[in-house]
Amino acid sequence: MTFDTALHFVEYELQIVALTWMAVLYTVKAVQLSRLPMPWEQGPPRGGRAAGTLRGYAGIFMPWTRESSRLHLWRWFEFGAYHVGALVAIVITFTLPFAPGVMTRGVSIACAVLITPALLVGFVRIYRRLARPELRFISSLDDHVSLVSLQSFFFTAVMVLLFDTPGWRMTYFLVVAAFLFYVPFSKISHYVYYFFAHALTGSRYSWRGVSPGVRR
Repeated sequence: MTFDTALHFVEYELQIVALTWMAVLYTVKAVQLSRLPMPWEQGPPRGGRAAGTLRGYAGIFMPWTRESSRLHLWRWFEFGAYHVGALVAIVITFTLPFAPGVMTRGVSIACAVLITPALLVGFVRIYRRLARPELRFISSLDDHVSLVSLQSFFFTAVMVLLFDTPGWRMTYFLVVAAFLFYVPFSKISHYVYYFFAHALTGSRYSWRGVSPGVRR
């Protein structure tokens, strides 16, 4: 097998297999979660579910509504930089192989600029988890592996965006494939549960009339 053939396989066929694997596992998880017993609200409604759901989703953009981000605003910016970078890194796993015409030089540099802060924040998070005794105590192996795997994902993404050599493309797509196989078993899966959790808790708080702005 030539290098070009191997690169084509890693960039296309392997990515499709990895994405299919992740989709199947998430489907299984969704079915399992839907079968769990869940008590619903029995009291009379004091507000609309939709308002609470929207408030739950909007809270991420309103740091003043949460004590943690209100008292430590820099953590909110850190959170934003990390997740914006992650979103961009996820998007380019599709655009690089399947929509290469979109990835002009300017777009590639812009994406690298957006991912780089996430890479830097990742180093801060690794240091914090190792340096602070209380974080070391509660950290599991998955916490460390998830951080390191994300760092590998971000770093190779920046490299392939800036240089786009066959070697970096091979490295990048191998990392992406490994990442996709691992993600369903890791804490990184929280990005899927986020949407369900905020819809559920937001609608319940609103139903009880305890969401901000909901009249009792």
